Amino acid sequence: MKKRIISAFAFLLAVAMLTGCSDNGGSTANGEQSSDSSTSSTDSTGLQSGSEPESLSSTESSSQSTVEVGSSVENVDIPPVEITADNMLTSVKLFDVISGDKENSMFSPLSLNMALGLLAEGAGGASKEALDKYLGTDNYSDFANGYMQIVESRYNYVSDYSDGWKNVFEIANSFWANKNLPFKEDYGNTLAEKFKAEVRNLDFADKEKALSEINGWVSDKTHRMIPKALDDYSDDIAAVLINTIYFESAWRDEWSIYENMTQPFTLPDGSAKEIPLMHNVVNNYYENDAATAFGCGYLNGLEFIGILPKETGGFTIESLDIPSLLESECYQYDVSVSMPRLNFETDIPLTNALKAFGLSDIFDRYKADLSGISDVPMFVSDVLQKTKLELDENGTKAAAATVITADTCAMPEEREKREVTLDRPFAFMIYDSTENQIVFLGKVTNP
Repeated sequence: MKKRIISAFAFLLAVAMLTGCSDNGGSTANGEQSSDSSTSSTDSTGLQSGSEPESLSSTESSSQSTVEVGSSVENVDIPPVEITADNMLTSVKLFDVISGDKENSMFSPLSLNMALGLLAEGAGGASKEALDKYLGTDNYSDFANGYMQIVESRYNYVSDYSDGWKNVFEIANSFWANKNLPFKEDYGNTLAEKFKAEVRNLDFADKEKALSEINGWVSDKTHRMIPKALDDYSDDIAAVLINTIYFESAWRDEWSIYENMTQPFTLPDGSAKEIPLMHNVVNNYYENDAATAFGCGYLNGLEFIGILPKETGGFTIESLDIPSLLESECYQYDVSVSMPRLNFETDIPLTNALKAFGLSDIFDRYKADLSGISDVPMFVSDVLQKTKLELDENGTKAAAATVITADTCAMPEEREKREVTLDRPFAFMIYDSTENQIVFLGKVTNP
């Protein structure tokens, strides 16, 4: 299985940078605003300061029923976590922290990494070192550029699937700068070249219009699965960087389901609920000391991996030893598999968790170094990720959004059988096996 220096996962990131931190027209050390606030006549795209952004088509909000899952870690102190150069392991640890005691949750490591990669491109000093350590590389922009080309060429095509499913995997980035922020031309050019980001000016003073523009863009890029990524922002906002991921594909091997036939799904407390399960037979089997798993392919080339812990009850993703599980992949069995339909969304604040994962400096007005973005000192004020999953017998749709705001300072022959039935708490991945990238990682305890 191919190994890469980066192992990333998938959702939307908006990075809001606010103006005025210490010198250079920012906030003074005591938080007062200095009198010589910085302005700019032209941004890196050649737009005049104060020019209006390109208009975006309005999008409809999703009306499908989902279970919304909030976060329980925003105001909880999280002990520092030692991270290594293996971003996959770091991402697994982070998901265990942010999923907390939620019944169902999903996280996109790829989306968060892309968002932090956008930020790293404009970071310097200790801030850049911390971001590079978390991402597992000091040149995430080259990885992003290469992986986005792979995604575009390999995983997107029009099929003749009768039910009209698209087979797409899309990654989008954008940078929205306050019309008065003098951001650096090289930074804007790098985002456009390496991350294929759209770079725009925006008048954040008109909050209603600015939020409409930003959320409209996000809704469009996520095919209306995430209609709103940003609810509000500070009066000192300088910029927003956004990453979105959208995945949609029909199954390569169709599942069957009988609505009037239910099976018990055991809940964490030992009780059970009766629900219909989907059924399939596949060839892709995984097993290590901690779990058994199956892989079921999508028409666009990616793969769903359903993971059943060997121990009953609660579990962490880290305890499942995902790297060794993936290494155990084999095709010598016919694997009978069952699992429930899934439909839920997750809204997870990431700020406190990322501080514990070695990124505290970027949230500190006196230590953050985002000087590659602008000479106006800025610091990250908040990071949020939203995800949504719709999975049934026909296929899967998934979307992610990660938002970072910043203030100025600133399945042949008869074979041996195996079986995996996801009828108790389980984990899952949507996985790019060719590039060893976990696109989505999830955990279900009450479908």
